Amino acid sequence: MRLLLRVLSGWLLVGLLAGCGAKTNGPLSLNFVGSSRFTTGNRTVGAADTLATNLYAFTDTATDKSNHLTRFTATVRYTPQRAPFAYPSPLNLFINNVPADSLVTFMDSTLTHGDFLYTPVFGARTTSGTERWTFTATDRNGNSSARSFVLAVRRSDSAAVYHNYVLNLRVPATTKAARRFIDLKSGLALPAYTVLGSAPSVELQQLTDLIVLPDGLRLASPDTLGAIAPLSTTRWLTTNRRRTRFRLTTLLPAGFASVQDTVAIHNLFTGTGRAYLPALATGQVYAFRATSTSTIKGKGSVYGLLLVESVPNGSTTTGLRLQVRLAKQPR
Repeated sequence: MRLLLRVLSGWLLVGLLAGCGAKTNGPLSLNFVGSSRFTTGNRTVGAADTLATNLYAFTDTATDKSNHLTRFTATVRYTPQRAPFAYPSPLNLFINNVPADSLVTFMDSTLTHGDFLYTPVFGARTTSGTERWTFTATDRNGNSSARSFVLAVRRSDSAAVYHNYVLNLRVPATTKAARRFIDLKSGLALPAYTVLGSAPSVELQQLTDLIVLPDGLRLASPDTLGAIAPLSTTRWLTTNRRRTRFRLTTLLPAGFASVQDTVAIHNLFTGTGRAYLPALATGQVYAFRATSTSTIKGKGSVYGLLLVESVPNGSTTTGLRLQVRLAKQPR
């Protein structure tokens, strides 16, 4: 995922801003860059759709040459909660008082230059509801500018006893920045700068069940990643790491699709399991159990299955694709 593409040439800047109808007469401007591949406004999307947006922020230094950008933030609020839950039976016992999740800070960056181009690629929520994305730029003189959009997801199977979605992860690089931090319960795949940025999010760390290592061929539990690849114990305390274990099953893809009740999902995880999967292969089906530590809110275990649909093959189009199916828990 590219984060910084600085100092655009003057002719390109004019073309980009003209394309999204931006105003350029303020000391600070933040605008969506419009194209067919970028999300720039409210829309309804599919569960777990992969989306991208593009924003360009810049300061007008014609009247104040010392002015520059100082901060850029990207936040998202999910309403109602992004994690699925089991509805009561019969359904008329359900009381609709599900609260919204706390605000998620997707990015919070300190800046020292005059322009900033931000191009995040992200997955939409996997449960029914909305997510409001808000992007804010601030300059040295205290001016700020914000842009936002709302994405809506509608599922017809919210009352099912299991939750399913597809994780479709590109593998753009082999550096530590290419790691993805997965909340298996909700299906969110967060970049490294969200979980381990300048101000690490303890809440998001406590929700992470799985880390996808940079090559896209290896999966690790948060409580063992330090032994597999460098992970600071000061930026992510060991007491805030969930314990996830995997077991390779004998299921084929057709068998994976036939597992549709919570008992069957639970029963497929047996033994102690493995904390690290070093070589994923297409067609494998793993059972998993993700457990909170004693200091993390929301104790208890989450059980589910992972079907490996594809693995990176060196091309720019094929990445890691996982089908996930998990047993819902009561709210």
